[in-house]
Order: sequence, then C-alpha cells, then structure tokens
Amino acid sequence: MKKKSASPFIITGIIDMLILLAIMFIWTAANFHGTSDRSLPEKVSIIGEYSADGQEWTSMQLSEDYKSGRHSNVIIKGKLTQDVPKDQFLIISMCNVWTEVKANGKTVASNLDGPGAKTDTPGNSIAYIPSSDIPSNAEIELTLKNPYPEFSGLSPVESTLEKLSIGSRDAMYNDLIQNNTMAIFLSLAIFFLGLFAFTLAGMLWKNVMHKNIALALFAITGGLFVLTDSIYTYLPLWMSNPVLCMIFDEFTSYLLPIAAFLYIRVNMENRRSKALMSVVLLVCITMTITAFLLQLFGVMDILKFQIFIYPVIIAGVIASNIVLIYEAFRLKIANSRSVLLSLCPIIVSSLIDAVNSLTGFAPDRVFMRLGLLLTVLIQLYLLFRETRQHQKELLRYHEMQNELLQMRVSIMVSQIHPHFLYNSLTSIAQLCEKDPSRAKKATIEFSEYLRRNMNSLKEQAPVPFANELKHLETYLSLEKMRFGDELNIEYDIETTDFLIPSLTVQPLVENAVKHGVGMLEDGGTVTIATREYPDRYEVIVSDNGVGFDPEKKPNDGRSHVGMENVRNRLKTMCNATLDIKSKIGEGTTATITIPKEE
Repeated sequence: MKKKSASPFIITGIIDMLILLAIMFIWTAANFHGTSDRSLPEKVSIIGEYSADGQEWTSMQLSEDYKSGRHSNVIIKGKLTQDVPKDQFLIISMCNVWTEVKANGKTVASNLDGPGAKTDTPGNSIAYIPSSDIPSNAEIELTLKNPYPEFSGLSPVESTLEKLSIGSRDAMYNDLIQNNTMAIFLSLAIFFLGLFAFTLAGMLWKNVMHKNIALALFAITGGLFVLTDSIYTYLPLWMSNPVLCMIFDEFTSYLLPIAAFLYIRVNMENRRSKALMSVVLLVCITMTITAFLLQLFGVMDILKFQIFIYPVIIAGVIASNIVLIYEAFRLKIANSRSVLLSLCPIIVSSLIDAVNSLTGFAPDRVFMRLGLLLTVLIQLYLLFRETRQHQKELLRYHEMQNELLQMRVSIMVSQIHPHFLYNSLTSIAQLCEKDPSRAKKATIEFSEYLRRNMNSLKEQAPVPFANELKHLETYLSLEKMRFGDELNIEYDIETTDFLIPSLTVQPLVENAVKHGVGMLEDGGTVTIATREYPDRYEVIVSDNGVGFDPEKKPNDGRSHVGMENVRNRLKTMCNATLDIKSKIGEGTTATITIPKEE
C-alpha cells in the first residue's frame, strides 16, 4: 500500500482551527455587545456657531453638520447637547488634527505642544476630559487645525466632530469591539492564513519555499494593513505617543505594496522581468526608509511625504502589471497567469478606492479590504490545487522509483542472455587448449562483465561515461572471441566527462552486434563515438549491418521492450533522448542526446 503524505491534512486542520477560532471570536463579541451596552460611548454634539479660516461666524444646529472642505483652521463655539455625568469623560479623538478644547475660557485638553510639533504632525491621540473640568451648561470652544488641507482623502476635522462622545475610560474599548468586529475578523483571517497555511506550505515544499514565504509575507502584511486601517483611531489605547501611532499606520500602508512587489518578483521567470521588479522594490524600500527617517529626525511629516512615494508605488503597480501580462501572455508562463489572476481583485479594488477617495461614495478603503480578502482566498485555492498536484507528483515519483528498479532488474537480466553465456563459456573452453593465457584473460573479463551487470542493480543515479565505456569494452571483447575477424570495433571518443544511466549504451551496442553486423555473412563494423557541444553531449552507436525499416513494426517474435526501457531511464534520470535511424542494407545509427546542466 502506498503511503500518502499528511501535508494537505495538516493544512486543512489548521484552516479548520482558524475558522473555529473566528466563529468563537464573533460569538464572544456578539455576547459582549449584548451585556455591555451601558459601557459604550454615547455620541454628543455641539450646538452653536463656527468660523473657518477666519471667515464670518455661521450658526449650526449640530457639529456634525459642519463640512470643512479644505479649511485648515476651524473654531467651533457652543454648548454640548448634554452634560457630562459625574465620573464620566468627554472623549475627543484627535486624529491627524491639532486640537484645543476650552470650557468657560479654560483650556481643558490640547495636543498643540505634542511630540510632532516640529514636523507639524499631530498624529493620533485620545483626550479624556473629566466631568469636573466641564461644568453643567459650560461654554465650549473647540479649535481644530488641519495640517493636511491639500489631501482631499483626509477629513480630520469631520472625523473629530463625528467621534465626539461621553463615556468611561473603558468605553473606547467597547466601541472598538462594537463597530469593528467584522474588520478585525477579516484582518485576523488574512493574517493567520498567511502565517500558518502559506508558511507551512513553504516549509513542506523545499523547492518552492521562497515563493510561499513571499506569499505568506504578503498575506501577513495585508492582514496588518486591514487591522490598522480599521482601528487606527483606537491605536492610542495602546500607544501613548501620537506620532508613533501614525508611523505604525503608515508603516503597514507602505509595507503592503512592498510585500506585493516582492511576491511578484519571486514569481518572475524572465531575467529582464526580475531585474525590473528588483529596481521597483529597491526604489520603494528606499523611499519608505527615507520617509520614516525624515519623520523621526523632525525634517518632514510622513503623511506629506505621500506626494513623493505614491507616484513611485503607482509606477510600480503599472510596471508589475506589464511584466505579469508579458510573461503570462507573451511568454505563456502558467505561474505568471496564476499570479496575475490572484492579484486582479486587489488591483481593481485599489483603483475603485482611488476614485472613492475623491467622490466619497463609500467608506474609505472598504474596497481595498474586500479585494485583499479575495486575493488571499484565490491564493488559498491555488495553494490547495498546488498541494494536490504536489501529492500526485510525489506519488508518481515513488511509482517511477519502483519502475526504475524493475527496469534495472529487467535490463540486467536481458543483458545476460543464455546464448551469450553459452557462447562465451564455449569460446573460453576452446581457448584453454589453444591459448591458455588468453583463456585466463577471457575468464577474468567474463567475470568482470557479470560483476558489473550485478552492480548495476545498485546504481540509482547516472554514472560516469568512462565506467560505462569500460563495461562496453569488456562486453565487446567477449563478443570478439565469438565472431573473430567478422566483428570490427572502432572507437571515436572525444569526451568521457559526463554522466549517463548505467547499462543504457550496452543494449544499443548489443543490437548493433547481434541484429546488425551479425546478420551479414562477412560481418561488419560497430562504431562507438561521443561528441561534446555547447549545450549537450552525444553518444553515437552505429553499424554497417543489415538495417531495418523504422516505419514498419518488426515481426521477429521479440517484445522490443528493451529500447523503451532505455528511453524511459534516459528521460527520467538525466532528461536525455534516444533517436534511432536505420536504412535497409546500409545500417543503423542510435544517438543518445544528454543536455548539459545550466
């Protein structure tokens, strides 16, 4: 019974475990929602008036009604729609905006003197203003300064006003679970699929490990991107430094295209395509490192650096698509077609999100998340398909090993024909009376011939042609005793510096002797030659015997499986081919072509 590999069962078990954990997470979150509503933050608004960029004051019913457009400085004055209860807090999420809050003229919260002031980077932080600092019916003055008015995709003023709420210090944790369950589940699913399934596949398949590790890195960074993009406003719950929150978020945003380009690069097969993707990778990595260094050393805000790095990323996306399409359709490389197919969802979703950032017809980056999930699911399907193919190839490999063993036994036995043994022993016996010294030499050669045939059973890899040639010389020396002057042997050996499966040339020589020149009344000549070319080696066995018609199936009562065994062993063990040409009355030429290794 054939032993099956456990790798697909291991991968399936891990996937099932991840799905079970995801279901448990959703169930726990759902029960948490039902029992913790009292701890959820309660939205609050400001009723009053506002002034944008020093313009006239405009009244408003709710602060959410304000639309800043690209204003860089907004001041809102008014009163909260409800008082802050005792032991509760007014919670302000100060995300990518400079914020100052005054109650009855007293500053109660501000990030104006934060760590990012030097580069004009407000970062991301959360202010908890206790009820003691905001008396009942207090006059509130909220100042918001947007350092990114040129980025239409960012709306920090509106985001801050929409997240204005009242609650306990734990309220934001509860709000995180309440509003981001599916996003967290999606990110964890992508992350763990990459961490376990793809990496495990890479460990199991040593020959494609670098491809699977690159795929795992892409999935893991994709999961981190979805997670940080979903919970960016909640990062201050774990990171006290607002600039560090921004750096972490931007790190995942920049790392995702780098991981995607790396994944594409390792799947390239054309040398020029690889070189182009290497340049794209190098430029993206250099630009990313530059962006972080400029931020860390207080030279330039990392968000503002997007105007330099995003064109590079866009150019990289275009270049990678060009090389994938070139390899997939021009060079007809199946692996490139699979990669292109799997990346289509994230490419299309990125384009839709780019349009969405300008029009705002859907939540920001929602299509990117869905596209990333589809890409990972397609890769998961390709992984399972490749696993099945791998198992089939492994099973076929073991079958071929058994077939090779049977071939070696068959070929070894086929070379020791009873008639050959009888003829050789008879010739040696006759020499014992006529020429004892020659009889002694022939006996040693006969023993050497039998020993080499037996040893061929142990050979599971190609052997040096010099060894095969020595065995041929022994065989032909024994045949020469039988045929005498009727058998002429010529050697035209240019090189012996290559490998060949054992006992693959001898059947050709035996046919040349027995069915070629042996069928002529006056005998003939058998020639053994080798040639070396820049890309291959050739072994040529020719005779000037009776020949045959290659187009006509011989009707001589023999099975003719020997040549097929030789062909199979040559193809399996060294990707070599056997070509036989013959013409009646002129002889036969058999040529073994062995390609050189790259």
